[in-house]
Amino acid sequence: MSEHNNNNLPSENVAETQAAKPARPQPHNSRHSRGSFKLSRSKMNTILALCAMFISAASFYATYLQAKAAQEQVSAAEKQLKTETWPWLQFSYSNFDLDSTQATIRVDIRNSGTGPAIIHYIKYEFDGENYFDVTELMDACCNLNAYQAALDDAQEEESNINYLKKFGWYVSSAPQKILLADGDIFNIFTMPKSNFNRGLWDKIDAHKSVFKAEACYCSILKQCYTTNEKAVITEVPSCSTTPTNSINE
Repeated sequence: MSEHNNNNLPSENVAETQAAKPARPQPHNSRHSRGSFKLSRSKMNTILALCAMFISAASFYATYLQAKAAQEQVSAAEKQLKTETWPWLQFSYSNFDLDSTQATIRVDIRNSGTGPAIIHYIKYEFDGENYFDVTELMDACCNLNAYQAALDDAQEEESNINYLKKFGWYVSSAPQKILLADGDIFNIFTMPKSNFNRGLWDKIDAHKSVFKAEACYCSILKQCYTTNEKAVITEVPSCSTTPTNSINE
């Protein structure tokens, strides 16, 4: 009986020893800790709205960059096409023909550009007046009609003689609504010098520095320009078929 009681003593001591030990702190529940930082529904909606706005702005900016790049490509292509089809008209005046070795007044308009030109009109100015026919210009400055009348009278009296060829005639053209290809030349006025027309020829040649001219023409892309006797090119909205504007200095 006493042995049984002695055997139970250590157990009671252990229990007392364990009871005497201080209790260890229990670890915090992590789920409760994380729950303290949980966002409210209104805050979550605000964040989602801001994210959506940011994504929309980024998408809009990307679309803008793509549209800008496409527009720049189209603009570059248009400029290249304009360059490849750009007509450049120039007036030219000469008073000697190297081929025939003869003194000859020749007025031409040349297309030195890269594309064809549709010439709508050529306008001339002399002594403050505008003319749309080169023969009217020559008559105003130098009395061309009198020369023509004298040749006609001589031809009637001597029908067996070609006075036009013998005494020198002139050739004139009115370039209206004509297509001048790149590299081509259109002759406006030609007059070879002879003993019969010497006075008239010299007078016309002496007035070449006071003549003014303006041509209005368009490209095949309907881009229109004016050029003058000094080869000054100006882009204009269109070429009127009945021009009334004065020639600018």
